[in-house]
Amino acid sequence: MAKKIFLFLALIIFTASSVEAAEEPPFDSLASTYVEGGREFLNLIRMKDDGELLFMVASRKVQGIALVPYSRSVYDFYLNQDQTGSYPPLIFGMMFPDEQRPQIDDNLGDWQGNLHLLPVYALFEVKDGQIICDKPFYSASGLNPKHYHGTIRNTDHEKLIEIFMTHMPRLHEIIAAQNISLP
Repeated sequence: MAKKIFLFLALIIFTASSVEAAEEPPFDSLASTYVEGGREFLNLIRMKDDGELLFMVASRKVQGIALVPYSRSVYDFYLNQDQTGSYPPLIFGMMFPDEQRPQIDDNLGDWQGNLHLLPVYALFEVKDGQIICDKPFYSASGLNPKHYHGTIRNTDHEKLIEIFMTHMPRLHEIIAAQNISLP
């Protein structure tokens, strides 16, 4: 029950609509790292209208959510080491719905109304199966930067990026246990 309430609250933030208008979510939850009493989770969702797969990151601490489009390379980011045993940077796009300007990081990424689209460049290590984020995270203006020289300073953005990265191994376990096939 608490999981449904938390997902419902995340949906309200996501859609920025009233409780009355948000009776049924526009997505199906396929897998989630949410645990009873947890304050953060990573969820894999499928949009009902077009079948698009997205990761939904939520945190009660920052009272917000973010979305990341699914791709196999982003999903498997922590499994790919180079020849030296190092991990290449994780580069992905994160969407922050219902953000207001001006705010910290508003010169990074792009805006579509109140939707903040943020390209992210994140360095990390993996130790004993756990993701260790190497902060700060970086970004740039626009959606397809060639260089990431801007530092992400918004602590809410930082927290949601960190949750996304650190919860991914657990999400892998849950998806495997549920025999979910992904492209």
